[in-house]
Amino acid sequence: MLTPRFKISQNAESILVSIRAPFAKISEAEIEVVDNELQFYSKPYHLRLYFPGDVAEDGVATEYSATDGIFEIRIAKKDPGAHFADLDMITKLLTPRGTWRVPVLPVEINGDASVDGDVDSIAGADLDWRYPQEMPPENDDGASVSGKTVRRHRYGFGLRRTGVFCELSDELRMILDLENVDDLSPDEITQQREALEADDFCHNDEHYLSNLFDEEELTKIEEICCYQPWWTTLAGNGEQKVDFDGEEVDVLKELPRHEIKVSPDVVPIVWATLAEIIFAYAYDHRTTMGNSTVESSWTVAKLSPSLSCTDHFTSVTAALRACIRRSLCYPLYRNWNLSQTVIRDVKNIVALGRSAILKTLLHVRAAFSSSQENRYILNDLYIIDYCVWIQSIGEGSEDYQLFRNEVAEVRIQKDDVGLDLEITEEAGRLAMEERGAANDETSADLQEQIKKLALLDSDDDED
Repeated sequence: MLTPRFKISQNAESILVSIRAPFAKISEAEIEVVDNELQFYSKPYHLRLYFPGDVAEDGVATEYSATDGIFEIRIAKKDPGAHFADLDMITKLLTPRGTWRVPVLPVEINGDASVDGDVDSIAGADLDWRYPQEMPPENDDGASVSGKTVRRHRYGFGLRRTGVFCELSDELRMILDLENVDDLSPDEITQQREALEADDFCHNDEHYLSNLFDEEELTKIEEICCYQPWWTTLAGNGEQKVDFDGEEVDVLKELPRHEIKVSPDVVPIVWATLAEIIFAYAYDHRTTMGNSTVESSWTVAKLSPSLSCTDHFTSVTAALRACIRRSLCYPLYRNWNLSQTVIRDVKNIVALGRSAILKTLLHVRAAFSSSQENRYILNDLYIIDYCVWIQSIGEGSEDYQLFRNEVAEVRIQKDDVGLDLEITEEAGRLAMEERGAANDETSADLQEQIKKLALLDSDDDED
């Protein structure tokens, strides 16, 4: 059976479901509404939608356009005037009440197979990389190995994964900047990441200075900063609705249909990592002016400490500070004003709501899926779960409002990123002034030599 493409809208009186089924067998079409659930069947299509509000089972009217192959199904609301939330959250509408779970694989520690809990299924079950997946038990910070307590390093959405990369081939591990992350503690991950960033910036500070002083490069960066991405256009027009194109709707239909619950102690980390991903996407989208390139997956992964190093943060400000730091170390354009513009982009996307965030995540998923460098693994560790989870978060929920407010209040100064930017910039200015003075002196010497040659030529003419 095929799940058809569909769109949903509402007014005060009813819900309108438009189902595109061009190859449907009309004579066998069945449409039924039971317990706030729409069941549509017309071979070879089958669709079940679960509405968030009460609808009238006997208030269904259907029209079919043979020209467009579209069923228009109008369903009356039980309570006229009631607003049905989340009608743009496609995966949530397709998800039955309750949860879909798969049993966790046994994990061996000291030769003993044990299961610590359930884990949500993830897309990509047909991938050829396999690893034990376990839900970290509450208050369990380590495992005993040969009598020594070793702190487990966890990563992925909600810190649900551990021991993934040690099971992968060397080629697949190369998507990370750090080696042997499964053998490191969280503190060691942070220390190694920051040391690598500082070293890379120090050895390539001329790139940063070139983006600061070179007129041609500055002109390009100013053009990038003036670019109007899709989220700025929506915010500027006062339009809050974010539409999904056909490909995005198809992806939403195929996402795992289960409920993802996050342990309270990792909720801040989940939001902080989401801010990283939005920053990384916004930087790439802006610097490519909306035309993603073969380098886009590299850029997005590189700018996020979580995606590139499996690091994580407990605050949005700390996460975005680390993103700015990386944006000044690695990509093509390394400019403070550009990074600040991207911070404003993050604020605009979050202010538009979950639909804008979901669209962002879908773009990141597409970039990783098309990558030739095995970054599809990051989809399974992070992005797919984020696509499912964000649809379950209420727009007016306390968690989302706290996240939105924290993002809006982010203020990051040059001193905060720990790269001695002002010292580097001052050194660059002094070097340019010295070079300018040397050039002036050289120019004066040349002028003096030209004058002497002119006098010699004059004397020769007189002779």
